[in-house]
Amino acid sequence: MGKPATKRQNFDVTPEQEAEIGWLREALGAPTAKDTLLRAVRIASILAREARSGRVLMLGGATGPAERLIVPELEHPAAGEWKYLVQREHPWRRQMSVKGRRLLAATVWRDMVANSQAPAEAAEEWGIPVEAVLEAVRWCEANRGLLDLEAQEERRRLAATGTSVAAAG
Repeated sequence: MGKPATKRQNFDVTPEQEAEIGWLREALGAPTAKDTLLRAVRIASILAREARSGRVLMLGGATGPAERLIVPELEHPAAGEWKYLVQREHPWRRQMSVKGRRLLAATVWRDMVANSQAPAEAAEEWGIPVEAVLEAVRWCEANRGLLDLEAQEERRRLAATGTSVAAAG
C-alpha cells in the first residue's frame, strides 16, 4: 500500500488568530498547530452534522438548568424556508437580511417593536411588503438567542476599537 495522498495547506494568520490557535492548542492538548486545527475541524464537523440533523447543543453546570449554546456558524435556516429573507456573506454575522436590500431582519423587527408599529406601518416605513415584515418578525422571534449573541459580539468589537457602548437591557 502506498502513502496516502496529501495536499499542502498554506495560509496567513493575523497575530490575533495565532493567539487563538495557541489558546486552542493548549485547551485541546495538541502537540502542534496542525494537530490543533485538524482536531478543531473534526469537532466542528461533528457539531455541524448534529446541528443539521436538528439537534441543539446544551451547556449546564452542576447546579441550575442547562442553557442552549448558540454557535452562529452552525445556525442555518432550512433552504427555501424564506421567501423574503436571505443569508448575506459576513465574517461573523449569521442573521438574515431582506432580499434585494442591505437591511437586516433584526433592524426591521427592533424598529417595529421600539416604535410600537403594526406590520403594515413597518412595511410602509421600510418600503417592503407586509409579508417581508411578517417573515422578518417570525425569523427574529425564532432566533433571539442568535441575535443576542450577535449584539454581544458587535458590542465587544466596538469596545475593542475604543468605542464606548452601553449594554442593552
